[in-house]
Order: sequence, then C-alpha cells, then structure tokens
Amino acid sequence: MLAILTAYAPVHTEAAQGRRRSAVHHGHHCPSGSPTCGRRLALQKDAQQLRLSLPELDVALRLRGGITSAGALPAASSRRLPTLESLKVPIAFAGWYLMSIVYSVLNKQVLQVWTFPLTFSAVQLLVGSLWIAMLWMPVPTGKEGKTVSLREPPRLSRADVKQLMPVAIFLALGHALSTVAPAYGTVAFTNVVKTLEPLFTCALAAVFLGQIFSPLVYLSLVPVIAGVIVASTNEVSFSMASLVSGLLSNLMFALRALSAKGVMGSQLGKSLSPMNLYASLTLIALALLTPLGLAIEGPQLAAGTAATIAELGGVWPFVRLLLMTGVSHYVYNECAFVALSAVHPVTHAVANTVKRIAVIIVSVLYFRDALTLKGMLGSAVAVMGVFGYSLAKAHDGRVAAETAAAAKKK
Repeated sequence: MLAILTAYAPVHTEAAQGRRRSAVHHGHHCPSGSPTCGRRLALQKDAQQLRLSLPELDVALRLRGGITSAGALPAASSRRLPTLESLKVPIAFAGWYLMSIVYSVLNKQVLQVWTFPLTFSAVQLLVGSLWIAMLWMPVPTGKEGKTVSLREPPRLSRADVKQLMPVAIFLALGHALSTVAPAYGTVAFTNVVKTLEPLFTCALAAVFLGQIFSPLVYLSLVPVIAGVIVASTNEVSFSMASLVSGLLSNLMFALRALSAKGVMGSQLGKSLSPMNLYASLTLIALALLTPLGLAIEGPQLAAGTAATIAELGGVWPFVRLLLMTGVSHYVYNECAFVALSAVHPVTHAVANTVKRIAVIIVSVLYFRDALTLKGMLGSAVAVMGVFGYSLAKAHDGRVAAETAAAAKKK
C-alpha cells in the first residue's frame, strides 16, 4: 500500500496542478462555497503533504528492507527459493541413508525374536507390494468417471513377465540370503561380507560377458578380499552360516545385475519407468519367495509366531515391527535408485562407502557388538577397498567413453 501511494502521489499532484493552471488560464475560478472546488483543493493539499513526506518514507522503507519509492526490489528478495525438483536428489540421499540404517536395525531386532528369515524376507516384500499398490491405486476424480493415481501403473504382457523372471529370481534369492546372514551373525559382519560383491561381479562379467576390466580394477579388489579375511578370522561373533549366506547373496545380486543388463536394453511393457520396474520385480519376487519360505519354515511357523507375540507383549507390537521393516526396506531401495542414478559415479562411490560405514557404526553402537582391533581394521580396509574399486570402475568408464567419442570423430 505504501509503494502504491508513493508511486501515485507525484502523478496525482501534477494532474491537480495542471487542472488548476488550466482553469486560471481560461479565466475559470472556483466559485466560493462550491463543493467540487472544496474537494479539489483538499486533494491538492493532501498530495502536497504526501510529496513532502516522500524522503522520510524512502528512508523508512530502506531501513526495513521494503520497496522504495522508485519501486526497486532489494537484492535479497530477488533470490529464488529452492524448487521441489532441485530438492529431489538431496531428499533421496537423506532417505537412502536414514532408511538403510533403520532397516538394518529393525531387521536384526525382528530376527532376534522371530527366527524365520525366509518367511520374514517374504513379509518384507509383501509390505513393499502393499506400498506399491497404494501408489498405483486409481482414485476417482469426480469428473465423468475419470480416475487418477499417485503413480501410473505399468502394463506388462506375459512375455514381458517371462523376460523379467530371471532377474526376479535372483532378486528373491539374494534378498532371502541377505536376511538369513544377519540372523546368524552381526549386522556389522554381514555388511563387511557384502563388500565382496564386486569380486563376484567381475568374475561373472568375465565368464558370461567376456568383459575384462583394467588392471587397476582388479588390484582394487585385493584390499577388499584381505580386509574380509582379517575381519572374519578376528570376528568375536563369527558364524559360518552368516559368512556363507552373505557370500551366496553376493553371487545372487551379481547374477541379478548381469541379467538386468539384458532386460534394460529391450522394450518392455508400457509406463515401465525405473521405479515401476523395481516395483514389478518386487511383486514377482514375492510370488516366488512366499511358497519357498512356507515350505521350509512352515511347520514351525505357527508355534514360533505365537511365542514371539507372547514375548513382545501382543500382536500389534509384532505387526508394527514387520510393517516398519518392510516399509523401510522398500523406501531405502527406491531412494537409493533415485539418488545413485542422478549423480556422477565418483559421487556414487563416496556416498555408498559412507552409507556402509554409517550402517556398521550405528549397528555396533546400537547392539553393543564386541569388536577386536584387528576386526575393526579388517572391516575398514575392506570398505575402503570397495571405494577404490568404485573409483577404478568410474575411471574405466570415462576412458571407454573418451575412446568411443574419439572413434566417432574419425
């Protein structure tokens, strides 16, 4: 309102004076007692007073950071606020880190009281599937029977599902074995064993794809292997079942990565965004893993579940734990996908290394796991070895891209 008055006052004053000069010039004078003439004189007086107060008004507005009589905006007010799109990657990183730590802690908590890792892994996928269904669920808009959903669901044919089946099988087995590993060992030790996944990836890529990396990539695997060996031999709560399960899960996830490469290069379904692809694989993996878990753990499941409910003090605390674990598992995987697909490979390497270190430290502190000095050093060497491997792979990718670009120019 002050800015409008400030801009309007000189114009109004000049107009009033112009009308007065015009009236004098033509010999027209305001008759005494005329209401019109009285209003005109009052307006002229108000305008004159407002104009005289403009310097003080300018000073006051500048002191308060407001708009001056010239209508200029202060420099601070011209800064743009961050948009939702610009916050997408930071939010994804925060969700990935937080949900990964939450999942690791909750997963171990459940396995301490409910020792059915295969069934539990299926339950996690079930909760994730319910989350997906909520995102895909059509909601009526009230306009001619039209519906809208938070995320457009994909459309897959039987041939598409058949093509996704190998990837889903390896995802289901890898997830199940990753759940078995911490059931018999510590979360920290399981994460250290998981650092060996690049070793399986390199070996399988050479065998099935004929892909050979630079010597630097293979040299970076040496500290990873050495670190895991040192950590395993000095682990206070060492478990052979945890070690074998972790190694087999590495194999399954490496096979999943290789089989997914072929799927990514083909045209599959409609509205199959990367997030919808992961969601579709989750649903197929659930259908595969549920009968496997029930077949192996089914006979003891009822009695074990009843004992767990009694130990936790009711059905709801048990269900709440399952729901929280399933949601954190799905959200951290989806956030990781969004975060890592939007950054440079070196940033990916740093972020993934820091995330693994954070999970190990938080789990050790939360569960008060005993660690020897050699065990800690071995774990640190293994994790940093994975970081070096990621940097070496990024360097290989950059060299390959530069070589391809040079070949195109020729």
